[in-house]
Amino acid sequence: MRIGEERYLIDAGISAKRIKKTLSDIDERLEDINGVIITHEHVDHTSGIKTLSQGYKLRFWLPYETYSKISKKIGNFDAEFIEIGEEFQIGKELVIIPYEIPHDAVDPVAFLIKTSMGDPIVGYLLDCGNLNTFLIDGFRNVQILVIESNYSFDLLLQSEYPQFLKHRILGSKGHLSNWDVAQFIIETKPKVVVLSHLSENNNNPETAVAEIEEILLRNVSKTPMPFIVVVPPKNRSAIINTFLFSE
Repeated sequence: MRIGEERYLIDAGISAKRIKKTLSDIDERLEDINGVIITHEHVDHTSGIKTLSQGYKLRFWLPYETYSKISKKIGNFDAEFIEIGEEFQIGKELVIIPYEIPHDAVDPVAFLIKTSMGDPIVGYLLDCGNLNTFLIDGFRNVQILVIESNYSFDLLLQSEYPQFLKHRILGSKGHLSNWDVAQFIIETKPKVVVLSHLSENNNNPETAVAEIEEILLRNVSKTPMPFIVVVPPKNRSAIINTFLFSE
């Protein structure tokens, strides 16, 4: 995220070397990043923390239980602990509210990012098993919604995944489907939607957009059609880790 002169990453699921390269591709520098906000401890969201903390002296914002889980593997790092539902400010321009979400992690969170004036800018919702009224109310009318669109029901049910894995994905602590995302868009009415965390086996950009747009078009009286961007499965970590918003 970039607001004015401040720059922050959400999660660090790839190496610092890859983050630096990806930032360079969009004319940004890792040395200019002010800090990192962490959603949960899974390795595809945290693998770059050790190098970023030791080599670049970055600060991290995350729940204590998440910090404890990560630090057992990589050691201590500069962290500021956050609480569910309690606003915290980073820098001069950003206010962030962590939301509790269901996922098979120790203390996973989604983030609503607002300006210091209270205007909702970005809703960031990845690795979530199901949606609730707290998320819907909190994320309503954000300018940009970054959300996982992990699977298509049809592709998942037809896949060769073992039944236990299908049950995990479909479960209350699993992931969101294209259908879930469409319903969330109808309720929250974002201007721009960034679809991320697509499964390489159970979804693809064309299917995700087609299934979501089909539902949105059937409900066009309830919500305007947002501008939809898709992060391809093989690039999801690199792109989401350097997703920028400019004033």
